[in-house]
Amino acid sequence: MIRILQAFINRIASGWTFAVFGMAALALVFSVNAADYAWTLPGFKHITHGVGILDMEWHYDANVAYRMLTAQGEAGRARYLQMLWTVDVALPMLVSLWLAITLALALRRLGAADRGRAWLMLIPLAAGLSDYVENSAISILLAQYPERFDILANVAGYATALKHTLYTLSLVTAMFLWPSVLVRQSVREVSKSPTKR
Repeated sequence: MIRILQAFINRIASGWTFAVFGMAALALVFSVNAADYAWTLPGFKHITHGVGILDMEWHYDANVAYRMLTAQGEAGRARYLQMLWTVDVALPMLVSLWLAITLALALRRLGAADRGRAWLMLIPLAAGLSDYVENSAISILLAQYPERFDILANVAGYATALKHTLYTLSLVTAMFLWPSVLVRQSVREVSKSPTKR
C-alpha cells in the first residue's frame, strides 16, 4: 500500500500539479480563515459569539470538547457540522496532496525519490488521513449532542493533535529540502560553467 501511494504521488508530481494544488489550497485556507462568510471561521464566530471550532485547537479532552460544543449553541453546532461536510472535505485533500507533491518534487531533484527518504512524501497524506478521522469523530459528537461520547471525544482530540503535528512536520521538511535543492542546483551550475583562465 505504501509503495502504491508513493508511486501515485510520484506520478502526479509536476510543476503544473504543484501550482494548481498550491493555488487551490492556499486560496481555500485563506478564504476559510480570513473571509467573513457563513461557511468561514469569522462567519462561524459571529454565530457563536466568538467561540471557535475544535479543529483549530492543538489538543483537547472530552471535557474541553463538550464545553466548546455547548458554548457554540444549537445554531453553531449545526453550522459546524455543515462546514465539516463541505469545506472540510476538500481542504485536507488539497493541502495534503499539495504538500506531498512539494516533497516528492524536492526528493526527485535531490535524487532521493526512490531511496530511503521517499517515505517523507507520505507524511502529508498521514496528516490528511488524521484530519478526516478527526472530522468523522467530531461529526458524530455533533450529531449525537447532548449525549456524551467521551472516548470518541478523546480520540478526536488526539487525531487533532496528530493532524497539527504531521502538517507542521510536512512544512518543516519542505522548508529543509527545498533549500537543499537550490544549493545543489547552484553547485551544478557552477561546476558546469566554463572556468575563466
